[in-house]
Amino acid sequence: MALQDVTLQQLRLGDYVVKVSRQTGDILIKEAGLIRSQKTIETLRKKGVLRVWIDPDKADQSLRPSMAPTSSEQEPTAAHRADFSEQLPRGEQFFQSLQRKQSRLMSSCRQNKPIDLELVTEVSCGLADAVSRNQDVMLCLSRMAESSDQLLQHAINSAVYMAAFGQQMQLSNNQVQDLITAALLHDMGKIQLGPETDDASAIGASLRLLAPLQRLPTEVSLWIAQHCAYLDGSGSPKGLHGEQITLGARMLAIVNHYDNLCYPLDKRRMNPQLASKKLLDKTPYQLDSELTQRFIRCIGIYPPGSVVLLQSGKLALVLENNHKTPTQPKVKVFYHSTHQHHLSPKVLDLAKHQDDPIEHCVDLAQYGLNARNYL
Repeated sequence: MALQDVTLQQLRLGDYVVKVSRQTGDILIKEAGLIRSQKTIETLRKKGVLRVWIDPDKADQSLRPSMAPTSSEQEPTAAHRADFSEQLPRGEQFFQSLQRKQSRLMSSCRQNKPIDLELVTEVSCGLADAVSRNQDVMLCLSRMAESSDQLLQHAINSAVYMAAFGQQMQLSNNQVQDLITAALLHDMGKIQLGPETDDASAIGASLRLLAPLQRLPTEVSLWIAQHCAYLDGSGSPKGLHGEQITLGARMLAIVNHYDNLCYPLDKRRMNPQLASKKLLDKTPYQLDSELTQRFIRCIGIYPPGSVVLLQSGKLALVLENNHKTPTQPKVKVFYHSTHQHHLSPKVLDLAKHQDDPIEHCVDLAQYGLNARNYL
């Protein structure tokens, strides 16, 4: 196989680097060799390397990280997570960029142009980084976003969920980025077939669009091919069941189902509480029970960006999850539903203010209000 010119974002463990093809620094690679650690890639990046030539025939597949879930969960802590209010402006700027870049990708498909894998990789890396700083900011912005292009919004929502889900599972950065890529691309076939096409029927078209992308990890295509499979074998492909379904495909199935429940095509939005319940109803025969429960804990019973009614009648925008006590997130109170007037915005940590618990999620549209005005 011929040498391939790849970006540093596309460089993976096990790749065999022959030489630098583009750089801003003056580093010299005296000997060709395998990429054996993420640290090597980071060193190249710090020294200004932008692109390298690799030899696919000399790649060592044994160095590729395996997709295996960890046995324990690591919840984000204040020490590792950027402050919500400080991260929000940066998050909003990135989210707008994410929307523009994903729109460009989808526009290319509509015009029968090849998918720009470098742009996909750029988006995946950027989203993984943004979610690692504060996943609640990205979950909030994703839930509050509005778009006339439902396929665009579904791709972005799925990618944000997957970024948070993958990191909650303590997967490697490369694995998380590949999962994000699968989430961004899993419905590309619907661009050609129409948004009303059912998920399983669009898989073939999606895979045909991805087939020319030689540097797309094979796992990404496999996850997309299997994301409509059910554990009991009743999904698509028919008969694929149990452990035959890869971890990435199981995760993508959960993410896809959840967003389809929350934002059904041409139907009224479903509140996240009910969506989570319906998602759990599909376990254990269709969706993986443990993964589904971990996903719900990851994004929250009351996800950031949703609006809740407190026992006092006050409405509050959910800002941050409470992973230890999911029913007590951090919220911003802004309106009284009974008296029908605005309140001075106030951020409350419901774990510390337990005298006014959450009753349930509400659709703010019924009050003629828009949640984005209260962020």
